[in-house]
Amino acid sequence: MTALTLMSVAIFACSSDVKVTVPVNEVLPSSPPVAPLAHWTAAVGRDVESLQVPGAVLRGWTFYLGKHDTRRPHVLFFNGNAMEIDTAQSVYHQLAIQGPEVTAFDYRGYGFSEGKADVMQFRKDALAIYDKEAAAGPVIVYGFSLGTAMATYVASQRKIAGLILAGTIARADEEFPVFARATGLSASSIARMTPSSDAETAFDEVGMIARSNAPLLMIHGENDSLVPIQQGREVFAACPAKQKQFVSVPGAGHNEAVDSEQGLEAFRKFVSVDSFSAKDKSVVRTPRT
Repeated sequence: MTALTLMSVAIFACSSDVKVTVPVNEVLPSSPPVAPLAHWTAAVGRDVESLQVPGAVLRGWTFYLGKHDTRRPHVLFFNGNAMEIDTAQSVYHQLAIQGPEVTAFDYRGYGFSEGKADVMQFRKDALAIYDKEAAAGPVIVYGFSLGTAMATYVASQRKIAGLILAGTIARADEEFPVFARATGLSASSIARMTPSSDAETAFDEVGMIARSNAPLLMIHGENDSLVPIQQGREVFAACPAKQKQFVSVPGAGHNEAVDSEQGLEAFRKFVSVDSFSAKDKSVVRTPRT
């Protein structure tokens, strides 16, 4: 959610007692981060991924240590709203060091991907990406911040191997005011704002998680001021999964929980081969060609 676009909403709100509907795409930067396509190359421990979807070409990378190993768990990572894969490589490397192979795509209109950025299209793209990756075998889905909405949506629509959420949003009507305050908008302006129906649908993670029984790991910084930890606890409470864990990271803010020591250790244990046993042929992925 950008100060520029929210300020326009606030100006209107201040001039009227009427509620102002905030569109779902207000959560996106006015100019999403992009990356030179020339940087989208394979390298040691990094393969290129691409997917044609209606209205866009999505591009990503898969990160791994050493050689591909079909016995490794496979993690599909959905980014936060200010991330693109070229400048976020250290995040995926840190996760891959813990053992799994990690795939991340740029959202449409971000980074290396083509198309126009749009949250509701992100959801459709997330399913398409998941289906592509799941065709080779089981996939653990990981979402951070905005990406938690994509991850929980996939979990509500598909039988995934596992779900990891960090900096989790509960509902639009809880998060929009928090983010608006962070941009400096007045309490009177915020009080007149209401999320659009698309925004309520896209960020109803409490509702979406209730439709998933996948093993769940949630990581949240105790000092997260952008998405307060209480929102994460609401989502955790709504999840019916028998196997679930909530890790609160002392002293961590919104952008610090994923690669914190506690977050990485919890991630490593969650995605371990012992947890997703390769002795069961159902978890062994199809070799890459």
